[in-house]
Amino acid sequence: MPSTPSSVSRRALIGGAAASTLATASVASASSAYAGSSRSVRSSRSSRSSRPRGNVILLALDGFDREYLDGRVALPHLESLLRRGSLSRSTGVMTSITNPSWTSVACGTYPDRTKNAAYWFDTAAGVARGQSRDSAVEGIGQSLRRQGRTIGSSQWFILQGKGVDYGDPQGLYTQPGGRIDARVDDAIAMLTGQPVDSGGTIMTLPEPPDFLAVYSSDVDGDGHSWGPSDPRLLDTLRETDAAIGRLITAVKDADLWGRTTWLVTADHGMSNWRIPLGSTAIERLAAAGFRAEYVGSGGRVSSPDTDVVFVGGGSIASVHLLGELAGSASATARVAEVFAGIEGVSGVFTKDDQRAMRMAPQYGELVVETREPYALFVTVPAEAFDGRHGGRAELDIPLILSGHRVRPGVAPRSPRHVDLAATISHLLGVAPPAASEGRVLREALLPD
Repeated sequence: MPSTPSSVSRRALIGGAAASTLATASVASASSAYAGSSRSVRSSRSSRSSRPRGNVILLALDGFDREYLDGRVALPHLESLLRRGSLSRSTGVMTSITNPSWTSVACGTYPDRTKNAAYWFDTAAGVARGQSRDSAVEGIGQSLRRQGRTIGSSQWFILQGKGVDYGDPQGLYTQPGGRIDARVDDAIAMLTGQPVDSGGTIMTLPEPPDFLAVYSSDVDGDGHSWGPSDPRLLDTLRETDAAIGRLITAVKDADLWGRTTWLVTADHGMSNWRIPLGSTAIERLAAAGFRAEYVGSGGRVSSPDTDVVFVGGGSIASVHLLGELAGSASATARVAEVFAGIEGVSGVFTKDDQRAMRMAPQYGELVVETREPYALFVTVPAEAFDGRHGGRAELDIPLILSGHRVRPGVAPRSPRHVDLAATISHLLGVAPPAASEGRVLREALLPD
């Protein structure tokens, strides 16, 4: 049923939590697939002393801003996880864009080491780059497989080809598309020994994976379309919570509830924009004697005379100087001065600034950040507002820890994206990925 429109404000984290009851679909019949072999599965697990004492489920909710948990809508299933654990404010990485962020979660280190960048201009190829799944270091999928753990990934794409793949029973990847219900369906099938489509190959896992990642992009997609304050997003949040409820029910019916630790987090937050600054930037740069262009992902500059190009990525834009100006400190300073004088610009980051924030090295001489409700695009949003991210304002995201190995009511201290790979590895009894520099969030976990 559609929600009644209401005022949705961006306020402090966690207001009054409304209680509600939402029926979840039972998967008892699905979990019975393991019933005939449950004794042999348990025996197999107990005979392999190197196996972990529990499972870990990661719910990777793209664009789930921390303020969505401010009580604007009842989310009973997320609240049920909170009652068995904790909610904290976690910190992402710069830039706060999907692929660089999830890569840092998976690898346990910052983009200056993963080398995953988004929305920058490749001067060697002469083309603007969007997002990629590239990583220069080992991720948690590769690390877990190397150490004998099994993995399932329902569309957490950042692991594909890096520890999980289509048709691999030890590291199974599925990509059902659609909305969160389709991803949860695949996750339930992996947990309960039901057939699941893995890139056209029908697979049945012999036992639940040690680590299961479930990715949803609905909140991000709808947030981009409408902006994070639009009342229509309340239904998306309800839809997400209901699907999580189905997964919780499946875990219970499969007799895994008592041994499962849950992590729920996002890659980045979300803020509103409605005023494009791209044309203004081009005009101001022209007045200062530069020939500037805005180029979108996959685009090329239209003129050989262009000497400044910027690629927009939501709250940020990567600015590159071309030709004779490339690497010029004086020209860079003049361009920075122009951008700093534009209303709506909240930061102009030099290469030194970028290194201090541990950003990927592919960005230009400058990275320009805009505040709400501006963005360095050249067209207005399709609706009154659109959602955007990429800057410091979208670094704060929620982290829920819950379940088997978690201290109820004890939140971790200042958690970060880069701490999750180490924490998941610890829960599964193995070493973190090779380049991981995050810490195990021990204060929020029960003793070994």
